[in-house]
Amino acid sequence: MARRDAVETDAVGRQHGARRLAVAWQDGDLSDPPRRLVNWVAEIETPNYRKRDWNRPGSLDDFLPAFSDWHFDWLDVPAFLRAADSVLEFPMVDQDPLPRWSFGRMTLSGDAAHPMVPRGSNGAGQAILDARALGSALSENDDPVAALAAYEKQRLEATTRIVLTNRTNPPDAILREVFQRTHDRPFASIDDVISRDELVALSEGYKRIAGYSKEALRS
Repeated sequence: MARRDAVETDAVGRQHGARRLAVAWQDGDLSDPPRRLVNWVAEIETPNYRKRDWNRPGSLDDFLPAFSDWHFDWLDVPAFLRAADSVLEFPMVDQDPLPRWSFGRMTLSGDAAHPMVPRGSNGAGQAILDARALGSALSENDDPVAALAAYEKQRLEATTRIVLTNRTNPPDAILREVFQRTHDRPFASIDDVISRDELVALSEGYKRIAGYSKEALRS
C-alpha cells in the first residue's frame, strides 16, 4: 500500500525492508534557502485489506510509525511527511491474468488486459509493446478478428508471465537483495554487498522476461 502527496520543503529515495520512501522534485523557486514542491510516495507492506479506491484520503497514523526513526542529516522524514496538507491512499495491487482478451472485433490492451503492480514503469512499458503488436497484427491481417487473435496470441502469455513474476521478483528486486544481505546496516560501497555480475544478472534477467532486452526490442 502506498500513500502519496506533495510537500513544499527546503530539504530523495530510500528503502528499509518492507518500508520505502521515494521523493522527486516537482518545482522550485529562487528564494534563499530555495523552497521546492516535492512529490513523495511512502510504501509499506500490510496484511490489511480494504476495497480498492485510488481517491481515498490516507491517514498518517497508518504509516508514519514505520518511518518514525528515519532521521537523516539531509532530511527529517517524520517531519517531512507531517508537512503534507493531505494524503491519498494508493493500493499497490494487480489482477490474476485473464484467460483471453479478444471477443470478435473487440480486444483489451494495457492495464485493461493485464493490470500489474506498478514497478519500473511496467504498466506504460507493456502498453507500448501491446500497441506495437496490435498495430503489426492489424497491418498484416485483412480480417480484424484474425488480427486481434494474432495480437492476443503474441502478448497474452508474455504479459501473464510478467504479472506473476512481479509478485515474487519485481524489477526492483535488487533493493530487496541488498537489504537481505546487509540487514539494514550501512555500507560504504555497493561492491561490498553485491558484485557487478550479480547486478547485471538480476537486471538482464528481468529485462528478458519483460521484453525489454536489446534483442527483443530490436526484433
